[in-house]
Amino acid sequence: MTRRKRPGYTIIAVLIVVVVLSLAAYRFADSMTSEYAVAVRSSESAESRTAAASGLHYSIAAVCDPATLDGQLSGNPYDKEQFFANQPLAGTQQSRGGLRFSIFTIADSGSGAGESRYSAKYGVSDEAAKLNVNSLIKLDPTGNVLHDALMKLPNMTEEIADAIVDWVDGNDTIRPAGAETAYYSGLPQPYLAKNGPLNSLDELLFVRDVTPFLLFGNDRNRNGKLDPGEEDGNDLSLGWSAYLTVYGRELDADGAGNARINLNPTAFDTFAADLDTALGTEMATFLMYYKLSGATAAIPTGISANLSGASPGTTGAVKAPAASATKTVPGTPAQLAAEVEVMLGKGKAPTKKLTSIFALATLQATLPKAANAPADAPTVVVLSPLSDPAKRAELLPKLLDMTTIRTEFEIPPRVNVNTAPSEVLLALPGMTQAYADAILANRGNLTPGDPTTTTGAWLMTTVGMPPETFRSMEKYVTGRTMTYRIQSVGYFGTGGPVSRVEAVIDTNQGHPRILYFRDLTDLGRGFDLPR
Repeated sequence: MTRRKRPGYTIIAVLIVVVVLSLAAYRFADSMTSEYAVAVRSSESAESRTAAASGLHYSIAAVCDPATLDGQLSGNPYDKEQFFANQPLAGTQQSRGGLRFSIFTIADSGSGAGESRYSAKYGVSDEAAKLNVNSLIKLDPTGNVLHDALMKLPNMTEEIADAIVDWVDGNDTIRPAGAETAYYSGLPQPYLAKNGPLNSLDELLFVRDVTPFLLFGNDRNRNGKLDPGEEDGNDLSLGWSAYLTVYGRELDADGAGNARINLNPTAFDTFAADLDTALGTEMATFLMYYKLSGATAAIPTGISANLSGASPGTTGAVKAPAASATKTVPGTPAQLAAEVEVMLGKGKAPTKKLTSIFALATLQATLPKAANAPADAPTVVVLSPLSDPAKRAELLPKLLDMTTIRTEFEIPPRVNVNTAPSEVLLALPGMTQAYADAILANRGNLTPGDPTTTTGAWLMTTVGMPPETFRSMEKYVTGRTMTYRIQSVGYFGTGGPVSRVEAVIDTNQGHPRILYFRDLTDLGRGFDLPR
């Protein structure tokens, strides 16, 4: 039987099919490998974002908990490498050396210029160290205080300062060099002036002549140094964002978070007892005498001049008035207490209004003469306990921490003089270069958490600022903060995706709130990461 020959193209067709299927399988495998790599990368990116968010919440918990803030952080959350650097996330060690986070801040040395002035440190930054635009316009609706403060900032002009005030004030009246809706409505893309508080600092870019460089400087990736692509021929600058903020909060509460004693109360049932408990008998008695009779007067110039010493940084002794041709003799706290008891026994209420706590430092109580006293009987006066430097150092912090003359529990946030840079200090009403220098020189010796520190009383007791000077800036300065800016970087121990986030938080007496949040990952890692 003859076998029939078959054509050979079948083998070729089979080979072609095998090759095509092999290529398809390879392409599929390669695509799956790529998809797997993308999935892994996406998963790791998500994990790094989780690590950055964990760092944010870790920092929030630290600054909101007094035990951690005053204990592990020693009251200094601004530079604490062992607490904020390279913190591992438990249970994540199986991938790329485990997830970690570090908390960075740009520290201002206060000296030098450009990159020599700033450096990256591990910690958070104090948002209350900046001038709060919204607070300044609220405290002085005329805008003059805000204008004068702005004019102390580098690269500020009269035209921009007036334009900023016009942008946030509550009217459409144009300041001498300012700009209101009439100007902005004439632009190619018109808009209205805000005429109200700012929601973010970025809004200032709408203000005439404000540029991104003036507001944020040339540190575009916010790491405190000039990286490739950021060099523009200028020194490193953080712009006005280093000195201005719109975020802040302050409560009229003492160091423990309790409402302060109102020195101008409407009810007096426990007023005397509360003062005695908080301030001690001598100060409480002097206050009560003032509130009951108002029979006080300014300490004579020769004595008042010694209240603060001859120069910033020193304190002087106060001499009680001695018998003289004026027929004035010093009295005792016991005599003052006796007069207070007499007035209270007659049913008199302590209704005299106190307009400033600092006024108490320069007053003396004038005791009434007895009805049968001879015509030439001397006048008896008792100096305020605050006139004695030793007693002032003890009593003033208590007064500022535990008492108030305000009626609102939430007050316009003030500047923290313990952390503010020199530019911000000099922008405060009543501040001089000499006092600013003394503040910068002395605040490294402060005790965190002490009322002298947290109230700013050390400006008088250590720096030697006169009561009248401190009084002029009383509503603009404090010694503590409720708001922090946190920059958290999440990463892996042996390389991989890096995420970076930034937030401003309000500690809110242990119940924190995030006031601002931004993902900075698109700006790059920015910092040299510890591994």
